[in-house]
Amino acid sequence: MINWTDEKRKQIINLKNQNLTWAAISEQMSAVHDERYTIEQCRSQYRNNKDRLLHDTPQQPEPQYKSTFERKSDGTEVSDTLIKISQDRLKDNDYILKAHGYDPDEWEISSHQFSMWNHFNKEMDNPKVLYASKVKVIPKKDKFSLDKLLESVKQVPEVNIQPVHTREQSYLNIPLADMHFGIATYEDYKKTQMMILDLIQKGHEEILFIIGNDLLHHNDHRNRTASGREIQQVDIIEAWNNAKMFYYPLLEYALMHSNKVTVLYTKGNHSESMEWTFVQMLKERFTQIHFDDEFKERKVHMLGLNFAGSSHGDKKKLKNLTENFATEFPYEWSIASTRTVFSGHLHHELVLDKGGVIHRQLPSGVNPDTWHSEMGYTTSHRRFQVFEYDYESERCIYYV
Repeated sequence: MINWTDEKRKQIINLKNQNLTWAAISEQMSAVHDERYTIEQCRSQYRNNKDRLLHDTPQQPEPQYKSTFERKSDGTEVSDTLIKISQDRLKDNDYILKAHGYDPDEWEISSHQFSMWNHFNKEMDNPKVLYASKVKVIPKKDKFSLDKLLESVKQVPEVNIQPVHTREQSYLNIPLADMHFGIATYEDYKKTQMMILDLIQKGHEEILFIIGNDLLHHNDHRNRTASGREIQQVDIIEAWNNAKMFYYPLLEYALMHSNKVTVLYTKGNHSESMEWTFVQMLKERFTQIHFDDEFKERKVHMLGLNFAGSSHGDKKKLKNLTENFATEFPYEWSIASTRTVFSGHLHHELVLDKGGVIHRQLPSGVNPDTWHSEMGYTTSHRRFQVFEYDYESERCIYYV
């Protein structure tokens, strides 16, 4: 018969806290005390006394490990440290990066070496183990974070504005094409914004915004256009926020100084999906504005009797584009006193007056990106155009 004492019970608790098996514990107790300790006896004493004696049992000290860190000249970093992690998360790169103090949106793992070092957490439901973990990380080329973009999209409080006095029978068309936010910033277009605000405050019957037409430089989060072609890297979240800073004041001011505001979405070849999503954000915020957000190649809006057609212009040759508008919009075409089709895509101004319609290829105010600069496409005048009408004729063109 074993003479059980609290000292013997504490020895069992300490051995168990070292993650030894019950067979190993019974063998060690038998060897130390020179009497037979069975597996069941050790297990029973542990279960019946661990809670009572836990506060008296010295905790197993955490093992000491020399953590190291190295930053290399090429921008890569190497971190070697001890981490607590359950075995099922060893292949979770985001978890590993966070354990080493890296943001998964900013860094990615180039290589990872790990080995079990010692058991630490004895929780039965999710035991964690100490691993010696050595990672080599590199900065992400594409730092896009979907969570951050969604957070930006959700910041769309509704606007409700009462218009002030407006000037009757005056219409304003603001078809800004090829803004390419990402290549361009809000600061690049701040002067343009101020000039348009000045035109808006004169008061109008209706103001039309044509939004899209390569508003952003990318169509996805991997620096690609709508066709899948990879192009110059930009920060898409910054581009999105710059576009918000540009358009929010314009739309709010337009609601104050016109009886009606319309947004016509026109899909570009760079960012057709991302800019459509941007228009959906505007639609949620500005519920007083009428939105035409159909995903169509060609669209028309009437400003009085003025036919304003819109297409990005990348799908069909310039000289043939107007034929589609006459065929696809016969009613608007028939009642119009002026007919104008607006396109973008080529970043320079061109006017074609033919067959009862004026085709205006719109200029762009964006600076050339790397590819355009290398190819020598740097000679176009960088500017945008805004058009003013009375009820049945084009009145004025402003360069902004």
